[in-house]
Amino acid sequence: MNTRRHFFKQAGYAASSTAMASALFSLKMTAGAASGESFPDHKALVCLFFLGGNDSFNMLVPTDTEAYGEYTTVRGGLYDINTNPTGLALDTTGELLPILDTAQPYSGGYGIHHKLPILQSLYHSGNCAFVSNVGTLIEPTTLAQYQAKSTALPVGLFSHADEQVHWQTVVPQVRGASPKGWAGRMADCLTQANLNSTVGMNISVSGNNTMQIGPASIPYITDPAGVVLLKTKFNETASVTNAIDSLLAQPYGNLYQSKLATSNRSAIDTSVAFADAVSPFDFAADFPDTQTGKKLRNVAEILAAKDNLSMNRQVFFVSRGGWDHHNEVILAQEGLFTEINAAIEAFWNKLVALGIENDVVLFSATDFGRTLTSNGRGSDHAWGGNAFVIGGDVNGGKIYGEYPVLASNGPLDVGRARLLPTTSIDEYCADLASWFGVPPSEIGTIFPNAENFFDPVATPHPLGILQPSA
Repeated sequence: MNTRRHFFKQAGYAASSTAMASALFSLKMTAGAASGESFPDHKALVCLFFLGGNDSFNMLVPTDTEAYGEYTTVRGGLYDINTNPTGLALDTTGELLPILDTAQPYSGGYGIHHKLPILQSLYHSGNCAFVSNVGTLIEPTTLAQYQAKSTALPVGLFSHADEQVHWQTVVPQVRGASPKGWAGRMADCLTQANLNSTVGMNISVSGNNTMQIGPASIPYITDPAGVVLLKTKFNETASVTNAIDSLLAQPYGNLYQSKLATSNRSAIDTSVAFADAVSPFDFAADFPDTQTGKKLRNVAEILAAKDNLSMNRQVFFVSRGGWDHHNEVILAQEGLFTEINAAIEAFWNKLVALGIENDVVLFSATDFGRTLTSNGRGSDHAWGGNAFVIGGDVNGGKIYGEYPVLASNGPLDVGRARLLPTTSIDEYCADLASWFGVPPSEIGTIFPNAENFFDPVATPHPLGILQPSA
């Protein structure tokens, strides 16, 4: 057994406090087998995180007669603003776009929310796949084990703060951001990437996040409006920069002051170089002027500048808030899905125009799924949910994992129609990391719980969502 991975696993389960677990997962990841040579190709992952908990069993719905009957019953009937405003079910006529997956339990098919036609189109072309009933788990768990509390469960289950961090660290037995993020650990592991670039592997267009922070690496944070450079209200960038240079060049007797000055100088230089590299690309006319549209436009511009930036591996973090629909689901979700659909469509079209659609994978994530039962006009915090993956290398036109029974008191109902996940985020994220270029020997390092679900070395692509990395 890999000694380092064995240590992680044993120490992780022995840890009796967050402090001990923090010390464990803060150990710097070494590059191991990954540190041999630079990558000859380019690949990018784009995480689209729905902050608040997307009600994703209205994003992907079974239309098989029996399953759809269970769905409409548990959701309180078809929504009608006049006759049934508390119902949360969507109608198969006009509100669900049909797709098929004969390998899933329901041969009668599935439907995608009618405000997401780009997902239906990409699904049919083989460039989109869904992952069903995926969520945070420490080890495979049955309903009986959950009820008997005889297995390890994520801490802070059903909590926004905890579950957002768990999705971003993939270490749900630890509360808080102590284990660092899986993309940050991946950046620490893949030290041979971007050797000639001043910008780190991880780039955020949505501010600080846990996913991209590693024991040694931090993300480069930019703004959808572009890089913010030093300037005054009179735009005297050069004079201000010269003044800052003068201050930073002063001799410092204190080691920490000197290090801070050096870091500040490096940050300024990086910002200028980054702005220069991206400035030739302006895709404003090709993207909607919305929150998500602006962010994915920024990602597309940075992707277009990959050669200018000397980057062959990039991970982007894009978030969109507003998904905590306790008070009202149907209309609020329609508005958000309309925005998401237009932004993804523009992004995909731009990837195709740039000829890099096979080099980029966009994947969705969220805090958790939501209760299938209505709380009046909304739904509450739950657990398992559905996600989607888009890209030219996606083995699309399929639903991965196992679509669950949507019924109150069903085989996965842990209470209030909260569904126990049947696919772990370890399996989901390992597929992404393996495609990205993480060698099998390091999958268990980046995802310390992976061994509980699959053999990271023998099966580094546990779900098979993506074509294996060459």
